[in-house]
Amino acid sequence: MPITEDVQFHVSGLTLRGKLFRPDGVDRFPVAVLQSGLGGPAESLYPLAGSFTDAGLACLIYDHRNTGYSDGEPRQQFDPWQQCRDLRDVITHLTLRRDVDPDRIGLWGISIGGANSLFTAATDGRVKAVVSIIPPVSGWSARALQHPDVLAELEALIPADRQAQLRGEPAATIRLHGVPAPGDPVMFSDEEGLEFVENMTHRLPSFRNEITISTLDRIYEMEVRAYAERITAPVLMILASKDTVAPVEEAREMYDRIAGRKEVIEYHGQHYEILSNHFPEIITRSAGWLAATLRG
Repeated sequence: MPITEDVQFHVSGLTLRGKLFRPDGVDRFPVAVLQSGLGGPAESLYPLAGSFTDAGLACLIYDHRNTGYSDGEPRQQFDPWQQCRDLRDVITHLTLRRDVDPDRIGLWGISIGGANSLFTAATDGRVKAVVSIIPPVSGWSARALQHPDVLAELEALIPADRQAQLRGEPAATIRLHGVPAPGDPVMFSDEEGLEFVENMTHRLPSFRNEITISTLDRIYEMEVRAYAERITAPVLMILASKDTVAPVEEAREMYDRIAGRKEVIEYHGQHYEILSNHFPEIITRSAGWLAATLRG
């Protein structure tokens, strides 16, 4: 059984909270930092920890600022660039622990967590290996998830929400997953996505099915693929061959431009489809690759 420790990281005046899972009997362990997809709380990944500790890795899973059990306002605001800056501070905290090997820190992420992992590896040489699963490497493409009429409605809400917040009003939100309705837009509405999210987050007290309107603005501006040539750490990309949520063509193009050691695995199907059909295999396979890579 892995040893579990509640952890806190003080970052930019806020406290980020999560758990560190580590194998028993290891003095200076390699660490994998795990990140979920958009809206997924740390709790949703805790059940995966055993796959990493069985492979000889410790794993750190924490909530981003403004979400889950971490501090920050407005609640449910997801800012990928800020999350990556926080992640670099979290890495610094890890390097100061006596039980962590600072030369063997890896990143693992699903969807937006995979994109965060790639960007952080490109900007921080302390990252020694990256697993990026179905990453949306261009935020601009996220606009294509919406019907043009819905997209126009959402984009009109962004400046209106900025004005409202300047007047002291709370940040406006939309549903993250669900069935859209007139005047009630939703970020993700595909049936496979709804089923997967339900299975991952069912009864988790830290999950909230909403994101702020201003999250959309922050997602649209993220362009990870511009940093491909700066990634020197070994990379494993796991892609969905028919992915339109995180367009697979863009991920393939970014992968081709990564100059260092790399490997790509493609499963047949859509974004959430490969997670629904192959999730245990993906976890075991990626944890093993990460452990072997960090061991050198």
